Amino acid sequence: MRADSLLHGVRRIEDQGEGLLAMRTYSGEEPARRIDIAMDTLLDIAELLRAGAPFPPRVDGHGTGEYRPDGGTDTVSREDDLVARVLETSYERGGATIERFDAETANRVMTGNRFETVDSWVIVPLGSSPPYSRNWRPVVEALLARLEDVLDDFERIGRRIGVAGVEGAFATGCESVVAMLETLRRIVRRADADARYVRNRTDQQQNELLSTIETATTQLRSDDNA
Repeated sequence: MRADSLLHGVRRIEDQGEGLLAMRTYSGEEPARRIDIAMDTLLDIAELLRAGAPFPPRVDGHGTGEYRPDGGTDTVSREDDLVARVLETSYERGGATIERFDAETANRVMTGNRFETVDSWVIVPLGSSPPYSRNWRPVVEALLARLEDVLDDFERIGRRIGVAGVEGAFATGCESVVAMLETLRRIVRRADADARYVRNRTDQQQNELLSTIETATTQLRSDDNA
């Protein structure tokens, strides 16, 4: 799995929310189309997370498997910061190429072991074993931060709908998107907490937890289409 598969999905949902916030009225087919895109993309993200379960345990720089509140060694923290920078660039620009970074950063990306490059594109892989398992930490943090922003947008849209007295499928669909985003955020937080405290974590429990994302979002989508 690649980080951009998750984060670009969130960006697509964010684009729908920003488009809806820019509208003066919610008439015609366009608002409903944007809600449908958001729902379908949420289902895609849920499936990716379920397929990628469980999150690997957070480890320090020596691979002891013990969670450290400071995020591990200084080296690991610096690597996480670099991954976070690549993720931010990719999110904002629809992808990250090596040319988008200054010479020092580009050299760290090219010589590090947390990335892959395809032509000039920088990829952040996700895996179950080092070094790519260490990418989950900054990816999950970025995912949760972006979900907060997107959820805030759709809650604002919901309030506008209420003030305008809009009813019907569009209003119901917006409520479902909010519920799906809340479910996704809550379950990812819980699964990530399992990965933080390795001694209290079991792969089976976390796999079941992440599987509920897909189940819950699918049910919400089905209810909306009923």
